[in-house]
Amino acid sequence: MPYSIEQTDAQLRDTTAAIRYTLAFPQAAQHLVHVTMEVDSAADEIILAMPNWIPGSYKVRDFIAYQGDLRVAGSDGAELPFEWIAKNRLRVQSAGGNVSITYVYFGNERTVRLSHINRYHAFINPANALMCVEGRTEEAHHVAIDHPWSTVSTALSPVRSGVWGALNYDILADSPIEIGDHFVAGYDRHGARHEVAITGVGDFDAPWLAAQTERIIDHAVTMWGSLPYDRYVFIIQLLPGQYGGLEHARSSVNMFDSEVLSDKTKSVKLLALLCHEYFHLWNVKRIRPAELGPFNYNEENYTRMLWLAEGMTSYYDDLSAYRCGFHSRAEYLRTLTDEHLSRLLDVPGRNAMSIKDSSYLSWVKLYIPTADSANRFPSYYLKGGIIFLLLDLHIIAATDGARSLDDGMRALMDRYRAEPERGVTEEEFIAIVSGAVGVDIGGRLRGWLDSTDELPVEEVVGAAGLEWRRKSSSTESRFGDDLSFQQAGASRWSGLRLEETKAGLKVAAVLRDTPAEAAGIGADDEVIALNGMRVASMKQWEALLKGARAEDSVTITAAAEGRLYQTTLGFIPRESHELVEKAEPTELERRRLEKWLSR
Repeated sequence: MPYSIEQTDAQLRDTTAAIRYTLAFPQAAQHLVHVTMEVDSAADEIILAMPNWIPGSYKVRDFIAYQGDLRVAGSDGAELPFEWIAKNRLRVQSAGGNVSITYVYFGNERTVRLSHINRYHAFINPANALMCVEGRTEEAHHVAIDHPWSTVSTALSPVRSGVWGALNYDILADSPIEIGDHFVAGYDRHGARHEVAITGVGDFDAPWLAAQTERIIDHAVTMWGSLPYDRYVFIIQLLPGQYGGLEHARSSVNMFDSEVLSDKTKSVKLLALLCHEYFHLWNVKRIRPAELGPFNYNEENYTRMLWLAEGMTSYYDDLSAYRCGFHSRAEYLRTLTDEHLSRLLDVPGRNAMSIKDSSYLSWVKLYIPTADSANRFPSYYLKGGIIFLLLDLHIIAATDGARSLDDGMRALMDRYRAEPERGVTEEEFIAIVSGAVGVDIGGRLRGWLDSTDELPVEEVVGAAGLEWRRKSSSTESRFGDDLSFQQAGASRWSGLRLEETKAGLKVAAVLRDTPAEAAGIGADDEVIALNGMRVASMKQWEALLKGARAEDSVTITAAAEGRLYQTTLGFIPRESHELVEKAEPTELERRRLEKWLSR
């Protein structure tokens, strides 16, 4: 059977499966799920394996570390011999017949990539907790869930009461399960069923949030023409201090900080996150790099194309939020300024490594950040998103507004429908998009992907009626009855990043080729005083720095490994930029801009 992630609920109704799991929660308070795996086998031996990573998160995580109390028995209940043949794989002498494997799995991490169980709910990522039978991943798999709560939310298809199923192990691994007493909204839209499962703590309006997902779906149908599923589940976990998302073929998991939802600006970030993970339905789950499916769950699956998987999606998430009406036009341009273009300028690593190399090395770079990461590594999310902004504007300019990147994406989706079992290579991507828009994108795109040179932001946006310019300094401030106020000092920058801890200020990072690096300051050093004045908080630091605004440098007293040192910290001008519409665009530029910002 060719590789496939597609499934409808009708395909699983009243089916049988030779590989079955039961999930039970007698020790939910201890963060444990009890797993029973039954395998009908005629072979003398079977090999079981637990995945080492979860698709969509490119790091080996060794999920087997959370498993314990493993036992294997035959159909008569007698224990069967087994041996570990790798850290995540074991060989069972089955002698034919039914094999029962039991174990507990400890889930106590609140991330979208792992599982979490407590007395109030269970969130299970099957790729973490459910072993597979090697050589039999293309068979149907059933999951029975024995739980004390009221609701199960999952993209797994209902088989019968209390049992859900997947056509193959890839679909099982790609279908997280939220179990609890959570809020659920359901509705039909554009011929498909939708469920919004919201769990968490805090003051939030769950029905309002569920209603916003309808806008996201409507926009997607406008862009793509149709939906690639019969049923989709938004799993939304709202918890203090949390953020993250993970895409799946018929669902997504979205985690966000419940304590900031009353802030409109921050709430829009949640809506953009929902747009990001939903866009992945098309881009990465279906339009995917050739190396990403079928998967080898035992080891790294390298690709140089995460700029497509995540960079493209990072461009379209805020654009989709704008098209959905979550951003105004001005807010969208400010978001591009603050969250994309300006952020990249603060990453010296953009000039140290190509985005294709950063994609390939994501397994040891993106998810293992250090205080030095920004100096050596450009995120394929961040730089990739800007590359696709420039590519979209380049296409619009080259076609005088007749075509856009949307046309290329629809052509890529047509290619998926014709060959769903096969991903695309870089050259195929370039050829398909070039053909769809009538512009050879290869020369420019290859240069941006392979090079560490600065991206031509000013040139490309200028052709579309925009300016990437230095932010103009404010005029004299006034207050009261038009009285003048003290002038702010010139914006200065040292390349020093601090964080406030209970013990005081600590150096979080020192950016390369900056005054902080020249001063010999290192990450994790304690900052004790500025110009002889004790500092213990960011508020004090900023106040003292403003007081010294006329000085070319300041004296820093710091400590490394408990030993004091003093150094002189200099400054360089801090240039702020903004992306704005041209005051007097040409008619052609205006037409291109309207094409890009139409909704």
